[in-house]
Amino acid sequence: MTHTEVTRIGHADLTLGRELGKGGQGTVREIERLRINGSWPVAYKEYTPEALRQLRTDVLERMVAFLPAQPAAVGEWLARNTAWPAALVTRGADVSGFLMRQIPDEFFLTMPSGDRKTAGFEFLLNELSYVRRIVGEVSPRQTMGLLLALAGTLHRLHGLGVVAGDLSPKNLLFSLSGAEPGCFLIDCDAMGVGGDWALKPVQTPDWELPSGEALGTPQGDVYKFALLAVRLFLHAQQGKDVEALRRADRAVGDLAERTLCAPAAGRPALGEWLEPLRRACATAPVTWPATAPRPGAAAPQSGRPAAGANRPGAPAGAGTAHVPPPTPKPPSRARSTAAVLAVIALVIVVLAWRAHDRDDSDGGYDGSTDGSSYSSTVENDTTNGTTNDTTTDDTSTSDSVTPEDTRADQVAELGRLLADNAGRRDDVADAVRSMTRCTGLSSAREVFVEAAATRTYLVTRLDSLSDSALPVGLTSVLRTAWDSSADADRAYARVVDEVAGDCSGSAVVHSAAWQDADEASAEATRAKQEFVARWNPLAEEYGERTLEWTDL
Repeated sequence: MTHTEVTRIGHADLTLGRELGKGGQGTVREIERLRINGSWPVAYKEYTPEALRQLRTDVLERMVAFLPAQPAAVGEWLARNTAWPAALVTRGADVSGFLMRQIPDEFFLTMPSGDRKTAGFEFLLNELSYVRRIVGEVSPRQTMGLLLALAGTLHRLHGLGVVAGDLSPKNLLFSLSGAEPGCFLIDCDAMGVGGDWALKPVQTPDWELPSGEALGTPQGDVYKFALLAVRLFLHAQQGKDVEALRRADRAVGDLAERTLCAPAAGRPALGEWLEPLRRACATAPVTWPATAPRPGAAAPQSGRPAAGANRPGAPAGAGTAHVPPPTPKPPSRARSTAAVLAVIALVIVVLAWRAHDRDDSDGGYDGSTDGSSYSSTVENDTTNGTTNDTTTDDTSTSDSVTPEDTRADQVAELGRLLADNAGRRDDVADAVRSMTRCTGLSSAREVFVEAAATRTYLVTRLDSLSDSALPVGLTSVLRTAWDSSADADRAYARVVDEVAGDCSGSAVVHSAAWQDADEASAEATRAKQEFVARWNPLAEEYGERTLEWTDL
């Protein structure tokens, strides 16, 4: 890789727009009046103080320098398929975050509520009735197409020395709006480059590697890819049974079984998946076989129908639109200082080759370059509000309805979701008591695993609800409560695994997993108490059931 100077931009030189997203590592905001290649909107990820303490700035610098140092064709491909960091943002001498492109429209879903969500693979890992309501009709053949797109992306990344690591269904976005299914990888600052990581590798619960296996390897990516393939055909967020996948295509099912059963060194590389997946895209069924509901599976919440999908072949009434109408940008203000113009000139070198954490594969790239490395330009927004640039703004839907009616509807929807969670605490509490007495360990573990899966499913449903008229932060507190409860449930399941061979009450409460469960449970309790304190006044006002925090 040739030397490439790392672009740094002062935070004070950025014009911050609205918040686009927020997570454990930081906050993402739009950047006004800057465009990549004259059309791609820009976003800024600002790390939390905790993330900055863990950040290896030298590795993030290498990531920023990585893409423009690639040959033109490689840089173009990487910019179109991944969310690669483009420029460092500094406060004084310290790095505070980085710039990137905003997520393109084809990687968004429109929920039945009218809200827009990033189209993560997590939405496909549910009962078919739920998928049809949220995404539309997705056939086994299209699912194979998504797997082919993802396998090809990961295979090429591995060839560049890049490892995805935390291959979470939240970090993998999909699109069915084009001629072929497509995928896009976000959170690329958490990927590994040449064996180094800007942020410590983590694993998403239920997507962990086998115990004792090293994190951050191509073999680990292959294992998690096989899990995803199996679960897409199980229509579930857990499980390793390959038979449903094998029924759709024997060769692909056999590959998944080999991958999940073999030690890391014996797993087939992703390149071995490509040809079987290509054949499956031509021969896999176009309809799902009729199956009975899984015992104990929660029925997806029915919602009011959304507008028909813009995806070719979507049935009438499908619950998603992959390419929503563009939202006009606010009028831009002309830059007036030479210092800011100099900053833009610096960004020009860097920003185009990475396709930010929500990149667009067709987002206005004016691709052909005669140079040996991929580059693009970042320019002022001179359209004065007439740009066709699409954003993630979802606030316009609330202006055409009565606020009180909207709030009543949203409170009722949330109340129904809360009712579906009722009665689960007693089962988990009984299982914990059994575990501490070393009785019924296998049954207790099943309770923990089922409870965690149910809470994760509830969070998925919560994400599909509209909360625009609810008190700010109400649903995020509930999400924290359920996520933390699921973390505790999974930790309790690990306790069973740790003590199963030599169980005693002391071994249970002194295991590392027990401490993890304690911490997660404490966070869940705090969030549940906060949620109930904020929910009950709403419930009384709109005739919904009030709750104790233990009801959650």
